[in-house]
Amino acid sequence: MSSNNLSSSASAVTGQSSAGDDSALEVEKLRSILFQPERDEINQLQEQLESLQFRLDDAKTRAAETSEVLTAATQLTHSQNEKYSSVLKPIVVEQFQTSSRENPEIMAEALFPILGPAIRKMIANMLSLDKNKKKRTYKFEQLFLIEKESGLPICHAKSEAVETQDADMVSGMLSAIQSFVQDAFSTEEFDSLNTLQLGELSVWVEWGPSAVVAAVIRGVAPEHCRTALQQLLEDIHRDYADQLNAYEGDALPFKVIESDFLLFMDNHDSRLRNRVRNLPKKTRNAIFVSALAGIALIIWLAYNQYDKARWNNFVDMLDAEPGIVVTNAERSGGQYIVKGLRDPMAALPAVLLGKTNLNADNVIFELESYTALHAEFTVRRLTSVLIPPAGVSLELVGSELVITGAKSKSWKDDATRLARQFTEVSYVTFLP
Repeated sequence: MSSNNLSSSASAVTGQSSAGDDSALEVEKLRSILFQPERDEINQLQEQLESLQFRLDDAKTRAAETSEVLTAATQLTHSQNEKYSSVLKPIVVEQFQTSSRENPEIMAEALFPILGPAIRKMIANMLSLDKNKKKRTYKFEQLFLIEKESGLPICHAKSEAVETQDADMVSGMLSAIQSFVQDAFSTEEFDSLNTLQLGELSVWVEWGPSAVVAAVIRGVAPEHCRTALQQLLEDIHRDYADQLNAYEGDALPFKVIESDFLLFMDNHDSRLRNRVRNLPKKTRNAIFVSALAGIALIIWLAYNQYDKARWNNFVDMLDAEPGIVVTNAERSGGQYIVKGLRDPMAALPAVLLGKTNLNADNVIFELESYTALHAEFTVRRLTSVLIPPAGVSLELVGSELVITGAKSKSWKDDATRLARQFTEVSYVTFLP
């Protein structure tokens, strides 16, 4: 074979190979067009399977999704099934009991925010036997001054309407309690016990170097009363130090203290005057100023209402006056303004105002002139025009002018002509 033939054959093979490659590309493009949706769907399913596999394999993701399902299922079951609570309750109670036995410290820490306030409230109720605290009323009914060493009574005072209690009995009771506390608790001093609760009665005990003051109180007294009681005991020790040191059972030198006790009880109870007196000075001053302002405001409001009533009465009277029409009445800037209409024949507003106790300088009248259709005013105007002779009277009945006693024919003619010029007169009648 010649070289030319070989070249031709090689060219033919090369041409066939190129044609085959082009056909393959075209087939691949066609396959891509025909099967692309299926490929995309397969890829999507593959991604979903991989995501599902991850959710199944990852413990945190699986736990979070399970908790959401359990929460929704629990709520749905509880709302649709009344027996759910009764079935779940024994399980919760059993788990609570088990946790309490196995982990008491953890349960205590968890319940502390709830149990702490509840326990404090229970203890407060146990220690406070007075059920009338909300009444906020109190009264010092009795005061006892007792010699500390012997326990003998020195002075006793009581308020009115209180049955007298034996001072020896009270001092003996305090001595017995003192001995009990010393024996039971091995204490040397009685200073720590200063309050006894007996139903609605309280006994306050204040201890001094030589004497003890015991106060019987009905109700719940504020703490400042205890401070005042301590001050009273300090004053007694200061003023009667020699008598207390020389005391051997004779209470006569301490008789004058009874008046101090009575004054103390009178100045310390829940009456308003005592509550105000015991307030801080700044608070008292503020209350005093507020009270004055309140009284001034009440007086101003009362006077304002009184003045308003006077003004309204005057306006009503003015409006009811013939020939006066009130269209507006107001008070502005301390002045009274009346607007409306007034017939020249009507009464003068200033004269009517003088019959009241209103200040004329504060009243302004803005009245326009007009002609009122009152019969009285029409007759007065006819009289001024007709000038009737002596013995002649005029009377307007409806729209009829009745003239009585006229003799002169010429005057009658003039009267008839002039009267018909008034719109209020339709015809004229003469009577003998």
